[in-house]
Amino acid sequence: MSGPRDEVIRLTNLQLEGTLDESAILQLNELLRDNEEFVSLYVELIAIHGHLMWGAAAPRDATVSAPAVAMELTVERRPFKARSRRTVIVAAAVLSLVCACLILSRDSSVSDAVVEDTTDVSPASGNAARNIVVAELRSQPPETHPELKPLVLDSLKSKHRVRNVPPDDVATNTAVSASSFDFSDAVVVAEIDRMVSDTWRQHNLQPSPTASDTEWIRRACLNIVGRIPTVEESTTFLGSRSPRKKTQFIDELVQSTERSSQLAVIWANMLVGRTERRGVNRDALFEFLFDEFQQNAPWIDTVGELISASGRNDTNGATNFLLAHLNNEATPATAVTARLFLGEQLSCVQCHDHPFSKDSGQSEYWALNAFFKDTDRVTVPVAMKNPLVRASLRDAAWKLVDRRRTERMTFFENLSGQQNAVLPTYDGHIVPEDSTVRRREELARLLTTDSETKVAKAMVNRMWAHFFGYGFTTPIDDMGPHSVVSHPELLTYLTRVFVASGYDLQRLMKWIASSHAWQLSSEVYVEGTVDRPEHGEIPLFSRVYVRRMTPEQVYESIRVAVRSAGQRPVTAAEVSSNHRRQWVRQFARSYDTDENDEAVDFDGTIAQAMVMMNGREVDDAIRHTSRVIAESRDSDVTSPPKALDRVAMAMLTREPTVGEQRAFRRRYRQLTQGPRADGAMPTAVGDMMWAYLNSSEFVLVH
Repeated sequence: MSGPRDEVIRLTNLQLEGTLDESAILQLNELLRDNEEFVSLYVELIAIHGHLMWGAAAPRDATVSAPAVAMELTVERRPFKARSRRTVIVAAAVLSLVCACLILSRDSSVSDAVVEDTTDVSPASGNAARNIVVAELRSQPPETHPELKPLVLDSLKSKHRVRNVPPDDVATNTAVSASSFDFSDAVVVAEIDRMVSDTWRQHNLQPSPTASDTEWIRRACLNIVGRIPTVEESTTFLGSRSPRKKTQFIDELVQSTERSSQLAVIWANMLVGRTERRGVNRDALFEFLFDEFQQNAPWIDTVGELISASGRNDTNGATNFLLAHLNNEATPATAVTARLFLGEQLSCVQCHDHPFSKDSGQSEYWALNAFFKDTDRVTVPVAMKNPLVRASLRDAAWKLVDRRRTERMTFFENLSGQQNAVLPTYDGHIVPEDSTVRRREELARLLTTDSETKVAKAMVNRMWAHFFGYGFTTPIDDMGPHSVVSHPELLTYLTRVFVASGYDLQRLMKWIASSHAWQLSSEVYVEGTVDRPEHGEIPLFSRVYVRRMTPEQVYESIRVAVRSAGQRPVTAAEVSSNHRRQWVRQFARSYDTDENDEAVDFDGTIAQAMVMMNGREVDDAIRHTSRVIAESRDSDVTSPPKALDRVAMAMLTREPTVGEQRAFRRRYRQLTQGPRADGAMPTAVGDMMWAYLNSSEFVLVH
C-alpha cells in the first residue's frame, strides 16, 4: 500500500497531466498542509516538469541557457596549498520560495508561460540524465500542454528551508555549497543511522546488541589513538553517568596529539612502507604528516602537498612520498597515487585495458603517469672535506626537482605492439604540450575540482574500513566502476558532507564513531547470519567486525598496559619512535614490483611479538609493575582480588572472569606455601600479566 509520499507524487503527476479533479485537489492540499517535506517534493516535481517543458519548447538549434533568476550554487575552491578554512560561498538557494510564489497565484491559470517560469528555478547544473532527456525533447516539435490548476497552499511559510539535494545529484556535481544543506554532526550521524538501518530491514537482519562500555572504550582508543585505554581512562569513563560521555570521550580523542601521531604512522607506512627506502627521510615525513593531522588541515590540501612538493627531503617532509616511488619511469608513483588518493588500482591497466571495465584503459594509466614526467630526484652534495664521508650517500639529503623535458609526450606500447602517445590528462582536462605549468601542481589543482571528488570518496571508504574493519568496497582501494559497493547511497552522502565540511578529517572520524552501528557489539547476534564479510559476503555492518591489531598497535598497547597497571604515567614521550620502528621493521619485507609492494609477516600473537621484541626489557617492566602493585599502600590494590582487578582492567579493559579469579587464587595459595612466600603476591600478579598478554583477546580489536 502506498504511503503519503507516494500519494503526493501520484496526485502531482495527475495535476501536471491536467486530469486532477476538485476532490483530488483538496486531497493534495491536505497532504501539503504543514508538511515541509511534501511541499519541497511538490515544488521539485513542478520544477523538473518545467525544466523538461522549457527545454522541449526551445528551438532545435538554439543555445539553451537558464534565465537570470535560476538558482545556481557556486563553490569557492581552496588552492591545494591553503591552510585557512575558507567558507564556501552560495550565490542563491531560492528554489522553493520562487516556486511557492508561482503556485500561490490561485486566480491565474498555469499556461506554458508558467511552465517556463518553473524552469527558471531549476539548478543550472542539473544531473546528466535530465540533460539527456532535454536534448531528446529539443529534437521534437513543441507540443501544446494542458492548463494546470494551481493549488491552494494556505499554510506555506514565507521562508521555507531547502531540502537536501538527493544523493543521486551528487554523482554529477559534488561541488556543493556548504550552506546548501544541513550537515551538522547530529544530522550526519542520523543519516548514517537511517541508511544502515534501511539495509538491515531490507535483509531482514537483526543487528548485534549494543557493546558494553568496556568493549566500546577499548575499541575507541585502539581505532582513534592506536592503543588500549589506561586504567585511569577506563575507570573515569565507566564511572561517569553522563548521557554524553561517549561523545565527550570521542571529542577528546580526535583532538589529541596521539590521534595525530597514529594517523601519521599509518599514512607514513602507506606512503613509503615500513622498510627502509633509498632517499627517504622517514622522520621528516612523519613530522609533516603529524603537523597536518594536528592542525586538522583539509585532506585535499595534504594530498596536494604530497603530490606537488619540491625541495630537500629533510626540510620538506612531503617530498619523501615521491622520492620513494620515482623508480621505473615513475610507474610506482602513478600506481600508488591512484590507489591511495583516488581509490583506484591502475596497475592492471599499465600494459592493457581493464578486462571488466570499459572506463579503465591503458591510456588512462599513462595519462596520469605523464604528470610525473618532469620530476627527478637528485642528491644534495655533502659539504665535508673528508672524501670518505663525501663519497657516502647513506646520510646524504635527497632532493625532489622539476626539470622540463624536451619531449612533452608520454609514449606507451599496447598489446599489439603499437606505440601510443598521451599528454597529462585527468577528469577530462588535458595539459597542452606547450603548457609551462608545473605538471604536478596542475594535477594537485585538478584534484580539487574533480567532478567525481575521488580523493574525498577514497578517504571516506578508507576511514570507514578503519573503524569497522571493512569498507564499502573490497578491497577498499579498488573503487572503479567494476567494483560492488555495499552502501552506495551512504558512500555518496558521506563523500558529499566530507567535501562540504572542507575535507575535515576530525569531523569524519566523529561521524563514524558516533554512528549507531559503531556502538554495536562485535559478537554475532544470530548464528548463520548473512552478515559475514570474512566469508566473502558483502558487509552489512550489523556489528563491528573483529580484527587483529597492527604491529604498531601491539607495541603501543603492551607499553600502555604494563605502565598503566603499575600506576606509571603513560605519555607518547615515554617511547622512542625509532625503537618501535626498528621492531616493526623486522616483520616487513619489500618487493621490487610496480608499486614497490611490501608484505608484513605478523600473525598478531604476543608470543611472536615477544620473540622479536627485547624480551628482557618487557620481562623487567612486568616484574617492576608486579612489585609496585604488591607493595602499594593503596587498599584497593594490595589485596589479591583488587590486584587482579587492576591487572585485568589494564590488560583487557574489563573485570576478571570467575575462572580467572579462581586460577589467580589457586596460584597465590601455591606460592604462599612455598619457600618464597614473601614474594607470592608479585609473582602471582606477574604470572597473570603474562597470561593476559599472551591471550588472543589482548591482540584483537573488537
